[in-house]
Amino acid sequence: MKKLFQILLFNIFVVASAFATPLSYSSFVDKYNEANIFYSQKKYEPALEILNELVADEFSQTYPSVFLSRAMVLCFLERYGDAKTDIDNCISLQPYSLKPILCRSIINTGLKDYDSALCDVNYCLEKNPSWDEALHQRGLVYMSLSDYSAALADFSAAISNARSPKAEYFSDRGFSYYYLQDFSKAKEDFVYSLTISENDNVYLCLIDVCYKLQHYAEGIKYAEILISRGQRVDAAIIERSYIYLVLEKYDDVEKDLALIEKTSFNLVAYHKIKGIYYILTDDMGRAIEEIKTAHKLNPTDKDLNLILKVVNNESFDIKKILNSLRVYSD
Repeated sequence: MKKLFQILLFNIFVVASAFATPLSYSSFVDKYNEANIFYSQKKYEPALEILNELVADEFSQTYPSVFLSRAMVLCFLERYGDAKTDIDNCISLQPYSLKPILCRSIINTGLKDYDSALCDVNYCLEKNPSWDEALHQRGLVYMSLSDYSAALADFSAAISNARSPKAEYFSDRGFSYYYLQDFSKAKEDFVYSLTISENDNVYLCLIDVCYKLQHYAEGIKYAEILISRGQRVDAAIIERSYIYLVLEKYDDVEKDLALIEKTSFNLVAYHKIKGIYYILTDDMGRAIEEIKTAHKLNPTDKDLNLILKVVNNESFDIKKILNSLRVYSD
């Protein structure tokens, strides 16, 4: 009986395979274009569904861009291992094209294989030194390695070489300025990038930059843009609360923290600012409790060491370090 069942399964498979009609070339191209439209709309799952079908088709062996496209979709879905398999297939079919090699650099960055990522992007730039996308990608690798000066140079070069620089070229240069503590230039780049394309993460770092520059009204304005849209609300409220602390608007801080109490209980930033609020309102017992909770959630947070000095040394004025605290959390 078992053997008969296996024979039936085999026959069903053979029959199904025999009737599985390959796509015509025009249908293959139409589906590929449809997948790219989904990709451009950031609809990665429907794009992946179409690309899975195309990769299985015989035309894929003469149309390696299908593997490249699926690799990029998988990369955005953070399936870097699967993306690496696809991009290696693409490169084997199209060994002299630079775009798949650049894509492999992006994938290796996601895999935290920074040496391989740099090797690939450097090869691309040897062949085409003015390629803005490659310059930007190398900047991203340097950002991952915390080499912010090198990243800054590459982002600036990408902007100079691009015919129409992308928003992320400016915002990523803004982040490199931010980590180099050049907050004025960071602000310029963030604000300009937002005129090209809006990005929640850029808004959040811009709020911190305004906080550092003591441009408090602007910082509150940018926080309220996110809050009004329902985007990254908890983070925006926490950053707004820092500004209220400096302005000594403690009632507003209390209202803000109450708004996010249930949704932010596991966030270090929430307990950190709550601890600072209690220090400033002379409730050291509750301040210690909040700082200890934050420390348990993230023992490596450098700001907590500064705050602990305040908690353990009554002569240490927390107002002196408020503007040096890192409000933005990437």
